[in-house]
Amino acid sequence: MTELLHMSDNYLREFDAVVKSAGEDYVVLNRTVFYPEGGGQSTDHGTLSDGRRTVDVLEVRKVEGEIRHKLDGCPFDIGVDLHGEIDWKRRHENMRFHTCQHVLSRYLQIHYNVETKGNNITPGRSRADYTPLESFDEDMKRKVEAGVNEILDKNLEVEIKFMPRAEAISFLKEREYQTRYLEMVPESVQEFRVLLIGDYDVASCAGTHVKNTSEIGHIKIGKSKNVGAGVRRIYFTLTD
Repeated sequence: MTELLHMSDNYLREFDAVVKSAGEDYVVLNRTVFYPEGGGQSTDHGTLSDGRRTVDVLEVRKVEGEIRHKLDGCPFDIGVDLHGEIDWKRRHENMRFHTCQHVLSRYLQIHYNVETKGNNITPGRSRADYTPLESFDEDMKRKVEAGVNEILDKNLEVEIKFMPRAEAISFLKEREYQTRYLEMVPESVQEFRVLLIGDYDVASCAGTHVKNTSEIGHIKIGKSKNVGAGVRRIYFTLTD
């Protein structure tokens, strides 16, 4: 299996690896810094090089149990040593958006008793779905926006911890994390990656995040729309 280096360090920008297998337009590496699209977060972009040629990585996805790096060009041969670099601007923007989405979701949970149904983290603009939330008028939008920005301005430290399954589940339940997400984790997973945003929020999350909410800037909530019975999709951007 490919070692996912971002799981322990979201700030790594480059790495060395070996090609373990290859397909028509992709390679599988023994280790990678690239984030594979999933959990609502979009993929990293970047490059892979063997010292003679450099190829753009268009996307990274988990397919049939493999972490496949789709290339804009012919794949490298099995056994070749590669150096990889991610598009840091894109990665860091995803980190900012993803941590902000957690703060937004926690704020809505505390103040409006809603749950997060899903999210889509992409550079430029992201979104998340919440239920039960029939309406989201301009007054409520501005209140939520101001409330979330107040939290972000506290410069909360963001930490990632790894916990044994039973300990993590107990910890997350005590902190009122949405337990339905815990039930979705296969029993084979015996270690949880836990995200802590100061003393404000905790979550089980495999995504990439900033080290401090001071890196995020401010949230600007845009339009919202109904996407199902009692489910409302909220779009947001970030300002510096």
